[in-house]
Amino acid sequence: MSNYDNTINHVSKLDFLNRVFVYLGIGMGLNAVGAFAGNIILRAAGGLYAVLVLGMIIAEFVLTFVMSSNLSSRSTSSVRGMYIAYSLINGFTLSIIFEVYTTASILMAFVTTAVVFGSLAVIGKTTKIDLSRFGTMFMVGLISCIVISLFNMVFFRASGIDLFLCYVETLLFMGLIAYDTQMIDRYYAQSENENYAIFAALQLELDFINLLLRVLQLFGHRRDD
Repeated sequence: MSNYDNTINHVSKLDFLNRVFVYLGIGMGLNAVGAFAGNIILRAAGGLYAVLVLGMIIAEFVLTFVMSSNLSSRSTSSVRGMYIAYSLINGFTLSIIFEVYTTASILMAFVTTAVVFGSLAVIGKTTKIDLSRFGTMFMVGLISCIVISLFNMVFFRASGIDLFLCYVETLLFMGLIAYDTQMIDRYYAQSENENYAIFAALQLELDFINLLLRVLQLFGHRRDD
């Protein structure tokens, strides 16, 4: 196996950053392909679609865990393959939004998310503030929101709590976009292994998709309205 398969050899920090966003662009494109395919399967599978989505969600968690473990020692081709698979599966699970929200709402949410994402990525890359200290706070906040949401779903079923949590999660994911963008420099300093560029793209893809879903939940128009 050549060194190129595992590393970006002696590249500048800017080249490493560009590589991250190239992978992110590829991932977003694969999301679109997966969503298109998932929407077709949704119409054909009927009641089995929920089972398929559950299986896909489990596969996403498994791929993320496997990909992040022993990241530096894995071959770049295997990490790249897992990223491609993850992005396609992620798109598949997102296909349900085409049945829930209008096309205009989805386009609005995508454009809005893209603008916000780009702005926060620039802030994360240029700010002199060390955002690493906020990473744990963001994750604790998200876990807390998930736990509260589950309690609300089981015991209270209050729409006001869901709306409040959605606003909080939106802010948290906005913070994570800036944080994960700044973390790219830390990955570069840690290693020039291309796997870290792919993993950074995965994290940014997660931030983008989750922010998109929150924007849709807050401002999207449902087809049944």
